[in-house]
Amino acid sequence: MSKFTIMIESTRGIVLNYTRYAETSIVSHIYTEQFGLQSYMINQVRSRKNKGKTVFLQPLTLLDLEVYHSEKKTIHRIKDFKVSMPFMQVPFEAVRRGLAFFIAEVLNKALKQEDKAVEGLFDFLHQSISILDGNLPGVHNFHLFLLFRLTRLLGFYPHFKDSDNCKFFDLKTGMFQVTEPVSQEYMNYVETMILFQLQNIGIDELDQLTLCSEDRSSFIDKMLQYYHLHLSGFSNIKSFEVLKEVFR
Repeated sequence: MSKFTIMIESTRGIVLNYTRYAETSIVSHIYTEQFGLQSYMINQVRSRKNKGKTVFLQPLTLLDLEVYHSEKKTIHRIKDFKVSMPFMQVPFEAVRRGLAFFIAEVLNKALKQEDKAVEGLFDFLHQSISILDGNLPGVHNFHLFLLFRLTRLLGFYPHFKDSDNCKFFDLKTGMFQVTEPVSQEYMNYVETMILFQLQNIGIDELDQLTLCSEDRSSFIDKMLQYYHLHLSGFSNIKSFEVLKEVFR
């Protein structure tokens, strides 16, 4: 019989989502600093005696973890955990709560469980989520900023070089064009200008994006198409429809 070593490891983690297992247990999908996207069995989380474990049900919760880890397993177990930064606003305010569900679903579909942690990605996400829970100007544009900046870390950042006077962004090629692309998969002038704006502002300047709800939703829809074209297996984001209702 083959043997393999199970090590106790410490890592930070970001809760993405969960699936139910048996009557009171779940499998929680957590993006970890050390091991990338992983699945963890959490027992008795839905029983009355273990209310503290409900953090594994809340999207984007930031955790410090001690885990039993083995390269040979696809589902691991948690030895101990604590919330590294208790949320003050995200679970209790409709816009931030909607953004948390949307972002967690995007990350769960954009990241592959067999992948190792992407360099710089965890720190970017951890910092961004911390800012989302604070007094962020322009919070309605937070998901635009996040989707845009993630493209660099995931390897399909738009090609801004030689983009002067360009009015359209081709979603297939990731290139900007002066004339309307032949393909139907592109950003129109308004959506393309939002891309240029996002290139030049920081997360603390999102209130500079003065967008109506229709333009915001249209841009996100095109960004999700962009992800679908460049990430294998990236499927429909169900929470997007809910988020559009929140922003009406």
